[in-house]
Amino acid sequence: MSNKTANPPILFALAASIALLMLAAACSKAPEPNPEAEKAAPPLAPSVPDLKVSAAAKAKALDPKPGPQAQKKPPTDTFGSGRATITVKGHPGGVNHSFWSEGMDIDGSGTPALVDVAWDNQHKVLYVSKERTFACRNGQTADGSSLMVVYGKKNTLNKPTGSGWWVVDLDAGECGVHEAGLYGCKFDPDGANSDCGSATIHDERDEVEIVPLPQK
Repeated sequence: MSNKTANPPILFALAASIALLMLAAACSKAPEPNPEAEKAAPPLAPSVPDLKVSAAAKAKALDPKPGPQAQKKPPTDTFGSGRATITVKGHPGGVNHSFWSEGMDIDGSGTPALVDVAWDNQHKVLYVSKERTFACRNGQTADGSSLMVVYGKKNTLNKPTGSGWWVVDLDAGECGVHEAGLYGCKFDPDGANSDCGSATIHDERDEVEIVPLPQK
């Protein structure tokens, strides 16, 4: 009785077929559900920018003189950029403003940045404008035009000296806000922020109205 060996091509084809069947079975097997992976990350809560009035800005409001490297700018009816703009002409009783640009440490970093400055000689109010990048309180980073107002000594608006407010022009989605607009805070003479939220500037009173942001 003779021993017969299998034809090598047949064995190769059989092995390939088995491998293909095993691969198909593995691919068709549904993956195990992963509840943790299926959970979408919750959207970040809307927040205001994480800004504060700097010591340099407060000092400038107390002694509102252009620095030695300041560049004088022509008078204008408005001050600021984008939505972070205030009308500075036509206040009750008239105004006499000075406009210039100079280096100022507006974020407390110790590094001056070029900012636009205006001083209301009649009402004793300082305005500082700057396009800037900043952190948001919810951990994001954004950029936009900012406007800061600091009430000077003997201001005619009966505001505490060194207090004021700031606003930033945000696009929808920046800092998690749902609508484009102005967002900011008021601050006391010690520089502590309060009444933060969406903002509306009242030009005639050098004041801002703040509506708190929703908590969720």
